[in-house]
Amino acid sequence: MTISTTVNFPPQACRRAGFGIIELLVAVAINLFVIAASVVLYMKARDLQRAQDAQARLQETASYAMSVLEADVRMAGFLGLAHRADQVTKSPWLEFPDKCGGSPWIVDIGRFIDGENNGYLTQTNCAALSGGAQAGADVLVVRRASARSIPVPDTRVAAANRDSVLVVSRTGSGEIFLPRAIGDSIPAGYEVGLPATESPRTQLRSLLVHAYYVSVDSSVARGFPALRRKTLTGGPGIGDEEIAPGVEDLQVRIGMDTNGDEGADTFVNLGEWLGDASPVSVHLWLRVRSLERDAALGEIRATSYADRTWAASHDAFRRVLVTRTIQLKNSDR
Repeated sequence: MTISTTVNFPPQACRRAGFGIIELLVAVAINLFVIAASVVLYMKARDLQRAQDAQARLQETASYAMSVLEADVRMAGFLGLAHRADQVTKSPWLEFPDKCGGSPWIVDIGRFIDGENNGYLTQTNCAALSGGAQAGADVLVVRRASARSIPVPDTRVAAANRDSVLVVSRTGSGEIFLPRAIGDSIPAGYEVGLPATESPRTQLRSLLVHAYYVSVDSSVARGFPALRRKTLTGGPGIGDEEIAPGVEDLQVRIGMDTNGDEGADTFVNLGEWLGDASPVSVHLWLRVRSLERDAALGEIRATSYADRTWAASHDAFRRVLVTRTIQLKNSDR
């Protein structure tokens, strides 16, 4: 016997199965809205990340450039065992080519912090490289002996140093000389060859003269400025090296002690030494600019520092300004 069963579903049950065209369009619209919102959030997050990365790079550049300047400036005026610039003489046989004004530029150790305010060096044969000097930036000149001493087992100077300008010193006196001009030896009257167990009575060090300036171009791109410096080299001669691309301004003020209390009573611009007052500190400003433009960046307000004012800018370059006051270790002139 065969039993057949037939089940009849009501018509409305069939109509409720699946999505209708309206439901489908609503779902698609919602999905598109979610996707669009996700894209917008992603773009904003990416732009924020780029801005943060750009700001971090500016801070890194500023920190590095300032660290180079600080290490050099803090040692300005250091002359080995001689404690004052007036205790150090220039060898009568010192030879130096006619670069940056010749030998006066390297032996003016009494002005161990020197330079030009809002302009480039005036010395002859001392041109700024990499597109020339940035208009309005200061030039900072630091004169000192190297922190690293050169061994003097006897009066002969090692071959690697015979073409370099050196400072030999003992307590209370010193001399700036060029070894090859006096038979590759140190000047007479300085005790050498002491055993390692005894304190040296003579120190031999390289003379350092650094002139920091801002160039219009850099190794990164034309029109992208850089902090550079001129420095003494073997030969002797003057080299020029890039320190930090992105630095677009350097400003300097010198803290002067006018009453002998070893504190800065007033700050002056470069080239404005006050009579017998002693420099005891240096106030530095570095302004650093980004390489790429940021279209989302608004107006950068006008900025004033040292004796310079920058107008408000709309060029879409990010900038950061850092400043530091450095106490001189060798300011007891």
